[in-house]
Amino acid sequence: MSELSPHESRLKNLSEKIAIEGLNALWITNMVNIRYLTGFTGSYAQVVATPHKTYFYTDGRYREQVDQEVSGCEIRVFVGTTWLEVLSEEILDRDWSHIGFEGTHLNVALYEKIQKLKSKSDPVGWKSTSGWVEELRIAKDESEKDALRRSSRVVDQVFDRLVLELREGITEKEILRKMLNHLWEYGATGPSFDPIVLFGARSSLPHGQPSENTLHAGDWVLLDFGAVVDGYCSDCTRTFVFGEPDTIQSERHALIYEAQKAGIAAVRAGASGKGVDAASRRIIEEAGLGDAFMHGLGHGVGLEIHEPPRLASSSKDILQNGAVVTVEPGIYIPGWGGIRIEDAVIVGEESCEPLTSCDHSISPF
Repeated sequence: MSELSPHESRLKNLSEKIAIEGLNALWITNMVNIRYLTGFTGSYAQVVATPHKTYFYTDGRYREQVDQEVSGCEIRVFVGTTWLEVLSEEILDRDWSHIGFEGTHLNVALYEKIQKLKSKSDPVGWKSTSGWVEELRIAKDESEKDALRRSSRVVDQVFDRLVLELREGITEKEILRKMLNHLWEYGATGPSFDPIVLFGARSSLPHGQPSENTLHAGDWVLLDFGAVVDGYCSDCTRTFVFGEPDTIQSERHALIYEAQKAGIAAVRAGASGKGVDAASRRIIEEAGLGDAFMHGLGHGVGLEIHEPPRLASSSKDILQNGAVVTVEPGIYIPGWGGIRIEDAVIVGEESCEPLTSCDHSISPF
């Protein structure tokens, strides 16, 4: 028997879940989940998975693309009709009477319309589901880990280039433009989120937007960005000083780096998101700066830049082997600046694998 492809394996796992839940089918509308399950990279599709087979639907714009990308599914390309009409026909033809749908991805107007659809003898019983595919996505397989490593290598390369681009008087927006060009140059299809480039006291804005603010000697430089490679996102933050750091800058930067290393050391399969957060947060609190650390320690990364699990004091998540999470402690002090150091790591049984390795120091020049 030939080995299943990654997409076939994912569909098999989902089919088993559907059977256990007693459904005839699960209607999937989240395009990220559809890509995860089928490999389709277009912008419009619907998938209906059953305990025994998966049906993939799209319109005529993607006739050629689906032949190149989608396998393991029965494919139907419809033209001159609507998806709702197609779905109605499929329900009748296949006698699906108990169907799940992704409750967090279906609007009320469409939900009201599907309530009118019928199987051969009775109204359809619709079941709202939440997180079925997302839960499968938490533990990355080897193909996903490879994409995440390549995405992270792009970030390392771009960071090294950007450090050489810094000069007195350059603006945050100018560095942003160079960053975007370098991402494409090194093979990314784009940034994994809107990058953050902040100089000086503006680094105290956790999600500040790049501006015309100019760089001066002694300023903080905060770079938070990621790349998309084969659909998978990287995420990295470095904070350092342009020029010679003063004593307080050096002490606080060392503190955050120590906190990050403590968080990374706590990451392993079976650890709690709350416990990993506490391992890092404790160091900052003991230094009297706990109030300046205003966000959770990290989040999952994959096809989306923010996925489960969460590393936070309120998290109820337990880390799985193969999950990918960021570890990003920070402090933010208005009028003085902020420091955040972030790497994504692959969770292992006993430890973790950091994905980015660019210079963590306060003076990467």
